[in-house]
Amino acid sequence: MAEQDVGAASLADLEPGQSGTVTHVDGSNRLGRRLLDLGLTPGVEVKMEGHAPLGDPLIICARGCRMGIRRCEARCVPCIPSELCCGQRSRRRLRRRG
Repeated sequence: MAEQDVGAASLADLEPGQSGTVTHVDGSNRLGRRLLDLGLTPGVEVKMEGHAPLGDPLIICARGCRMGIRRCEARCVPCIPSELCCGQRSRRRLRRRG
């Protein structure tokens, strides 16, 4: 990857439910070309949907498609995080006991 902006986060830094905008993808290597082919291009908004039970791969949504990418691949995608969506509740509801 080329140099990242100081303070820039990577796709791997997003929390589940948080969105971010991709700032750069280096297409000069095999991984970069694969990420570009998946639609992770500069300016695209990506939402972190979650991760597998052991933390890898990450489940993301970009351009209306859900996909899984390795955490090490996500670290190669610098992005600007958006604020967490306010007013949206988790889809899981807690059940009352007792």
